[in-house]
Amino acid sequence: MKKLVKLLPFFLALVALVASCSDDDDIIDQNPDELVKGAYILNYGGYSNDAASVTKYDYDADQLTSFYDQQQNNGAIMVSAPQWIYEHDAHIYVMGNEPDRVIIYDPLFVGQDTITTDIVKPRNCIADGDYLYIACWGGEVWNDNSISYIAKYNTVTKTVESTIALPGGPEGLEVANGKLYAALNYENAVAVIDLSSEAVSYIETTAVCSYLLKDNSGNLYVSLVGTYSNPSEGAGLGYINTATDEITIYPLTMSSSYATIMALSNDKAKLYAIGASGYPVVGGVRVFNTQTKEFEEEALISDVTGIKGISVNPENGDIYVLIDNGSNVNGEMKIYSADHELQDTKEVGASPAMTLFLD
Repeated sequence: MKKLVKLLPFFLALVALVASCSDDDDIIDQNPDELVKGAYILNYGGYSNDAASVTKYDYDADQLTSFYDQQQNNGAIMVSAPQWIYEHDAHIYVMGNEPDRVIIYDPLFVGQDTITTDIVKPRNCIADGDYLYIACWGGEVWNDNSISYIAKYNTVTKTVESTIALPGGPEGLEVANGKLYAALNYENAVAVIDLSSEAVSYIETTAVCSYLLKDNSGNLYVSLVGTYSNPSEGAGLGYINTATDEITIYPLTMSSSYATIMALSNDKAKLYAIGASGYPVVGGVRVFNTQTKEFEEEALISDVTGIKGISVNPENGDIYVLIDNGSNVNGEMKIYSADHELQDTKEVGASPAMTLFLD
C-alpha cells in the first residue's frame, strides 16, 4: 500500500477516535505510515457468538492490540463468521456470513461501507483492474451446489454489475493469464473463467479444493482437501500450469480448515502447507521446495492441536502460525524466523484464521 496520501482523512478520523486517551500533539506528530503498518490477525470466533475480531500486531514495536477493529469503530463488532480478509487499493474487504455482507474498511480499520446486493455467503475475493470478484456460495450449497456464483463488483461505481454462475461452491480465487481461477469446495475441480468472455472450463482434481497461491511465473498452487461431506483420499498440493491448465499433484493430508492453510516464502522458494486432520484438529506445517517440487523431510512444526492458519511477513520473512484453542477463548500466534527458529508466542483473539500485512 504505497499511496498513503489517501490516508489523510482516515488519519484525521483516527485522531478524533483516540484523542481521549493520548496527547494530541504526540498523535499529530506520527507518520500515517506508522499508524497503518503491522500484521492484522482476523479472528473467526464462532459462527454466531459475536467473538469475531481483529488483533493488530505492530511487529516493529512488538506491541499487540486486541479488538483493534472495535476500538477503531466505537465498540461496534465487526461481524460473526468472517471468511476472508483482503486489501486492495487502500481498502480492506472482509467477507462475512452472519449476516451475509462484505464490509469495507479504510487502512485504519474504520468502517466505510458494506456490500449486500447480490451477496449471499461470500467466501473469498480477488481484484483485477477496477473489479473485485467475490466468491459466493449463494445459500446452502452443501444441499444444492448449483446455486453458487461469482459476484463482479465495480470498485469505481461501488455496485455489483453482474454475477457469473459457478456451481460447486467457489472458495479461494486467483487471477492469472487473463483468467479467474476458483477452487471449488463441493466439486473435484478448479474452475477457470476467461475474463474477456466469461466462458467457464474446469481442471479436474483428485479432491475438492480450498485455496490458491500464485508464484513468480504466474502459475498456481491449490490445496486439495478431504472434507466431512467429501472425505477424498486424493488430498494434496496441486500445481497448475496456467498456460496449459494442466495440474500436477503432490500427495499430502491437507488441513480442511477455512483459514490460510498455505503461504509462500518471500523469495517463493518454499511453500508452507498445513497438514492436519481429525477433530480436534491435530497437525503441523510441512515445507515444500518449489524448485525441486518435493516436501522436505523435516516439518516446521508437528503434532499441534488446533493448528489453523499460516502467513509470512513480507518485510522480514517471519512465519506466523495460528492456533485455535476454541471459539470462546484466545488463540495463539507462534512466530518463526525465516530460517525456522521459534522466536515468540503471542496471545491473539478467538479462533485466529488468517493474517493481513499492511505497510
